[in-house]
Amino acid sequence: MFSEFLPFSPSSSLFSFYFREDVGTGRCQVALKPKHSLMDWIALCRRRGGSLAGKGVKDHGEKVTKEELKQHNNVDNGIWTVIQGRVYNITPYIDYHPGGKNTLMQAAGRDGTRLFTKYHAWVNAHTMLEKCYIGAYSG
Repeated sequence: MFSEFLPFSPSSSLFSFYFREDVGTGRCQVALKPKHSLMDWIALCRRRGGSLAGKGVKDHGEKVTKEELKQHNNVDNGIWTVIQGRVYNITPYIDYHPGGKNTLMQAAGRDGTRLFTKYHAWVNAHTMLEKCYIGAYSG
């Protein structure tokens, strides 16, 4: 078990804090595939010289419309979401998200700012997803 690598025992309160189920918060975590941790995502983004956004990246000043955003709500078309006025193709990030695909799909093809800030107010989304940036949202 991985607990042998932790600086505290599984019976300690620290273990309970870090590995809790967040009962009552609506948060859940899924088991990630091997090599799909946050650190693996960061490494992937650093290795990739170009964009992970795929097709649809906007030229400077061109904005994504609400109608265009709605079309990108599944893996086949790309899963796009808006966070704080910026549109991201989160398809490449799905397997790295600790809350799993179902959680991310709640924001597919629409503005996910409220959902994002509910659970990740301290996270800088643009830094985390900069390689997935499509363009600004016209709303």
